[in-house]
Amino acid sequence: MRPARLQPIEDTKRTITAMVTERIRDAILNGMLAPSSRIDQAQLAADLNVSIVPVREALKTLEAEGFVQILPRRGAFVTDTSVRDMEDLYFTRSVLEGQAAYHAADKIDDDTLERLKMLQEQMTRALHAEDFTSFMHDNREFHFLIYDSTGSVYLSNLIAGLWDLAERYRYRYVFFRNQGDIIQSEHQAILDACIAHDAKALRDAIIHHMNQTMHGVRSYIISRRQQAEEQR
Repeated sequence: MRPARLQPIEDTKRTITAMVTERIRDAILNGMLAPSSRIDQAQLAADLNVSIVPVREALKTLEAEGFVQILPRRGAFVTDTSVRDMEDLYFTRSVLEGQAAYHAADKIDDDTLERLKMLQEQMTRALHAEDFTSFMHDNREFHFLIYDSTGSVYLSNLIAGLWDLAERYRYRYVFFRNQGDIIQSEHQAILDACIAHDAKALRDAIIHHMNQTMHGVRSYIISRRQQAEEQR
């Protein structure tokens, strides 16, 4: 008797759903779909020139990632960004990333150190040129070169998921426009700890950098809310 087989995956369907997911995620990150707003699934399908099915599947994926909230009989909504949510997110990140850095310190090899130095220089140039897209790309690679040095795929994947959620704040509140020198001094402290293979110093530098980012974003959110209230 021929053994039972799993049904083959439909490549076209999978590809379309993945692309729809990426487009909706980008629209949330760049503010096109505002926090707390209701998502018009039919309109999204029309705009993307797809059927409603991949849109629904994409929204389920985005709900699992934390970008979307699906409420029974009400529909799908963009997850709200709040100070409390941000503080919870950054607290969780600090626990994971601090420990990842601690365990990575003695595993960072010479090739990785050279790449970290190069990225540090590229980030400085990008900030001075106000090329924030390049900065964000290099910043992510800089940090994940460190975390990936642990050799733990599970840990890197957990951290990556939280980084994606944090993009909601980094893209929407680009407070670092006037903080370039401070940010780079924090990155230099991280790099110095990597070079010294000092686990405690690296963990502390990572957590300090993350806390400074959180404080800056929080100040920006609060100031924007105050301005909005004054204009009412």
